[in-house]
Amino acid sequence: MNPRTASAPSASTKPRRTGSRTSRADARTVTPPRKRSFRVPEVMLGLMLVAGCALAAVVWQRSANSTTTIVVARRVIARGSLITAEDLRGAEVGGETGAMIAGSDAQLLVGQAAVVDIDAGVPLTRALVIDTPPLGIGEALTSVALAPGDLPPDLAAGDHIKLVITVDGASGERATSSLVDDEAIVWAVDEAADGISTVVTLRGPIGLATQIAAASDVRLVRIVGG
Repeated sequence: MNPRTASAPSASTKPRRTGSRTSRADARTVTPPRKRSFRVPEVMLGLMLVAGCALAAVVWQRSANSTTTIVVARRVIARGSLITAEDLRGAEVGGETGAMIAGSDAQLLVGQAAVVDIDAGVPLTRALVIDTPPLGIGEALTSVALAPGDLPPDLAAGDHIKLVITVDGASGERATSSLVDDEAIVWAVDEAADGISTVVTLRGPIGLATQIAAASDVRLVRIVGG
């Protein structure tokens, strides 16, 4: 018997290291637990959407049903007319009324002049009227009766004008016409009792009254107001 052959271990008797391989395979196949993600159920999303629409409908309905008292013209107000209490009435309206005059402020319109013709039922706004402040020191109101052709046909309160006056000369001298330097503002325009002439009341310097009184003829020229 060959000693070398006898001393060599048999391949069939060599121990197998199966335990470590199995543990490694198991380690490779083990996966960590996944985190759960939160999802809102579709039913809940639908309920939230329906609730939001219902709330919006309620708010809109309340807004549509609410009304505000505003001031409207009771009758036709001609351009240039001074507004009186009889020209106004209240009306209930819905929607946006920010630009309109509230009923509680109706008294502020009395004494103001219409800048355009205002039909009956039209809501009053600040843009339709102009303020007529009290006379200042050195101011006066002067009225003059004018024949057709001596004033612009659509002259109205609030217009800025200048006067062309004609003064008769002394015996044997010709009448002279001149443009008055002072500017005036139309305070009111009214039809004269004869149905032909127009009475125009002017607001301007006191000295303007003297010039008008001394003139034999007066004409009004409308200018751009400052």
